[in-house]
Amino acid sequence: MPPVRLTILSIFTFLALLGPLKLFAQTDAHWYFGIKAALNFNPSGNQPVPIVLSNNIMETAEASATISDNNGNLLFYTNGVTVFNRNHEIMGNGDGLNGNPSACQIAVIPQPGSDKIFYIFTTDAFEHDFLNGYSYSVVDMSFDGGFGGVVSKNNPLWASCTERITAIRHANGTDVWIITNDENSNIFRAWLLTCNGFNAANPPIISVAGDILDSHPLMNVGVMKGSPDGRFICQTHFPFSDANSAASDFAQLFDFDNSTGMISNARKLSFPATQYNHCEFSPDSKKLYLTRKNNKQLDQLDISQPTFPAILASRVSFPTTTSYYDIQLAMDEKIYLTQANSQLARINFPNEPGAACNFQRNAINVSPGSVFVGLPSHINDIVGSNNQGNGFAYSILDSCTGLVQFNATTSLPGNITWLWEFGDNTSSGLQNPIHLFANPTELHTVKLTVTATGSCGNLIRTRIIRPSGLIKPVANFTHTFVCDSNYIRFINTSLDTTSPGIRFSWDFGDGNFSSQSNPVHTYQLDGNYTVKLRINTGNPCKNDSISMPVSFSRFSISVPPDQTINYGQTVSLNTNVPADSYVWSPGKWLSDSTGRNPVAMPYDNISYILNAKSGTCTASDTINITVIQNDFLFIPTGFTPNGDGKNDLIHPLINGRYTLKEFSIYNRSGERVFTTSIQGEGWDGRIRGALQTSGVYIWVLNALSPDGSAINRKGTLTLIR
Repeated sequence: MPPVRLTILSIFTFLALLGPLKLFAQTDAHWYFGIKAALNFNPSGNQPVPIVLSNNIMETAEASATISDNNGNLLFYTNGVTVFNRNHEIMGNGDGLNGNPSACQIAVIPQPGSDKIFYIFTTDAFEHDFLNGYSYSVVDMSFDGGFGGVVSKNNPLWASCTERITAIRHANGTDVWIITNDENSNIFRAWLLTCNGFNAANPPIISVAGDILDSHPLMNVGVMKGSPDGRFICQTHFPFSDANSAASDFAQLFDFDNSTGMISNARKLSFPATQYNHCEFSPDSKKLYLTRKNNKQLDQLDISQPTFPAILASRVSFPTTTSYYDIQLAMDEKIYLTQANSQLARINFPNEPGAACNFQRNAINVSPGSVFVGLPSHINDIVGSNNQGNGFAYSILDSCTGLVQFNATTSLPGNITWLWEFGDNTSSGLQNPIHLFANPTELHTVKLTVTATGSCGNLIRTRIIRPSGLIKPVANFTHTFVCDSNYIRFINTSLDTTSPGIRFSWDFGDGNFSSQSNPVHTYQLDGNYTVKLRINTGNPCKNDSISMPVSFSRFSISVPPDQTINYGQTVSLNTNVPADSYVWSPGKWLSDSTGRNPVAMPYDNISYILNAKSGTCTASDTINITVIQNDFLFIPTGFTPNGDGKNDLIHPLINGRYTLKEFSIYNRSGERVFTTSIQGEGWDGRIRGALQTSGVYIWVLNALSPDGSAINRKGTLTLIR
């Protein structure tokens, strides 16, 4: 198809010929993101969602957005530079957009009143010095036989930009606010997209609120998120130094008036030694989640608390064991997190407080794709119930039979017509119907279409529900030996282990019991036992149980007793127990960290732990070595900072009772390039972050000898590349 080149005026002339329009409901049914990663959130019977796809041809570090129609069919996806159609080809005129794949956010918004016209709002990135500013392009899905074309490209919106941009539904349930954030400032601009389209010449609503983010360049990197109910905005910025994990950072929580577009009531979310990166709201808009990449933590705050001190006091932190970056609410009303590999973490019940939110590491493997940082952006009210008075809630009246009460509300003006489609080939025209699902254990996409005579089109809301409330658990479990502690870890692999209200009862066959989901148990005697797991859901029709035999045996290992040696002596570490593998930790000062009988020559007190494995069993033991020190002070004459883990730092070698007061290094120009008074801290061969070439440097050392007298020495050292 030849490039599509139309002016904004010709677009609206074309739209005027289309006649009556529908209000398009952008859905989040597909995610295309990362390095060729893709997910499909459309439910299919009892198949878990999302489904991993392998047809993504896009690669992006962060920025992405995916648009599906109100029936869950993919329309297009983009990284802010290239637009790909549903056939996974570059859309006509869909390349060379002014966005940046390294920008944190992007906004793709359907024009209210149209199921054909979409606006792509892009922002430039920190790596490009934000030179392209905020821009927008227009997609018309009627081009190229329904595969779409970019009919207007790279229209300037605002020159001063950050990597933050978000979209929030107007209180009228139709229009959309596009909110930008000026660089190095606390200035926000809210632009309105209406049924008449977007006109950048119309002045935005300007708000000045919160801290001026100009302390360091990375304050222009981060996200803005609108709560599903349109009442709040969260803003984050990246910490200045990833290496300094003790430095504090902060996020900001604002009130947002989705009638006027004004931002107000800035509240700083700041805690000691806390660095925030990305944020997201729960579907009910009562919880705020923030990722802490450097701290390897996830925070939950209850923003429904009546006072700001109460909000701060509500913080619950979850250790994540790895660094999580972006965090995004999805169509299934769960929240997903990225960790720069093929695994996504997930918050299964984000409306619930504390541990009840059920944070799950490694919930989804997107292989053959992978994730770097970002997840797809979308407008705030795609997910959530009754948002801003436009949507629906539901309650399960009978989870055994699948009887569900639905309740709809709308703020659209004029006479209202309701159309429910329950995802099982049935429908209703009532505002608040009660529906009986024939297959209550399956997932269903329920769609509500609201037609208002006073609006420019229809309002469509979709939610994924399981009418039974939860699947019958189908009890099952596995078990593993943890022989070093003489216990068995039982792993609950039942079909559903996380739904609210579910309870477990374990009978270990030796007169002992547990109510934990994944218990551990120690048997006093080796032998064979019958273990039974019972699951109680609160509904007899969904309870289940299973019994299976379990064998228990012990495996243990021993090392020599604790020893005391003089500095420079060696210790033979050994064990007389045969095993499949041995790992001594730490491996410091050892001749072999994986051998059965290594030799240690420690320079200081140390404890060595031997972990041995035999079959599926592991065992461990510890030897403590005390080293009687000999006093010495020595400065190496050179070092090789090449990143191989050997001689990468230059520092005084101090043993015994010497006290370091100062160790400084100067280059040949007399400039001090390093100084410290901390024993063991050394220079890595960099000056202000820049690698230095080979050469000779001067060192100066001030210390106290064991008798308290001052020691002042000078010398030279050689940096070798």
